[in-house]
Amino acid sequence: MTRRPHLSEQDLKHLELLQSVISRLSNNSFLVKGWCITLNSVLIAMAHGRPDWRTVPVAVTVAIGFWLLDGYYLRQERLFRGLYEKVVTGGEAAPPLFTMDTRRHGGEAPWRAVLLSRPMLFCYGVLAIADTLLILFLS
Repeated sequence: MTRRPHLSEQDLKHLELLQSVISRLSNNSFLVKGWCITLNSVLIAMAHGRPDWRTVPVAVTVAIGFWLLDGYYLRQERLFRGLYEKVVTGGEAAPPLFTMDTRRHGGEAPWRAVLLSRPMLFCYGVLAIADTLLILFLS
C-alpha cells in the first residue's frame, strides 16, 4: 500500500466521516449479536421449561435471521473499510472527495465470504447447531 505524502484537510474530514460510519456499523453488529443470543436464550429456556419441539425451530429461524442481518452490517463495514483504504492511498484510483459510494469505490466483500467468516460461524453457527441438537433431543 502506497501512501500519499500528504493528506489534505478535506481528505482527513472524509476519513473521519468514513470512520464514523465504520464505527456505527461495527456497533450495530455487536448489538445484533447481543439481541440474537438474548432472544435465542429466552426461546430455548421456554422450550426447556416445558419441552415442545415447536419452540426450537423458531430459535433456529431467529439465529439464521440475525446471522443474515449481522452479515449485512459486516459486509457494509468491509466495503467502507475498502473505501477508507482507497482514500488513504490516493493516486489514480482515489475516489471523489466525500464520496460514500461503496458500490463503485468500496472494493470487494462477497456475501459468502462474510457469512462464512470465523466470527460469524462461531457466533451464529454454534447457535444454529445447538438449536438443531435441541430439536433432536426434544422430539
